[in-house]
Amino acid sequence: MIRRMSLKTEGAAMPGNDKHRTLYRTNNEEEAEYVQIISAVRGCRVTAGLLYRLHRNHSNPQLFEQGEIYVVDDDGKDNYAVLMLCTTIMYK
Repeated sequence: MIRRMSLKTEGAAMPGNDKHRTLYRTNNEEEAEYVQIISAVRGCRVTAGLLYRLHRNHSNPQLFEQGEIYVVDDDGKDNYAVLMLCTTIMYK
């Protein structure tokens, strides 16, 4: 089942039209571009309910063909543990 979600993107450089972009839910990590945090564990430094852009680190292609996934957390640091520790929904 695919759900539609509208994300307001004022001031952000994202593809789509100027004001809104429609995101589609996905279970495939390779095609995901955004992640919504449903619940966060203590110390994970992300906020439950917010949508974060997924970034990929391509420095180790032998282990991660599509790049190792991380988000920039609320402290501005790269957080590689979000998908393992938090309950999330991925969107493309």
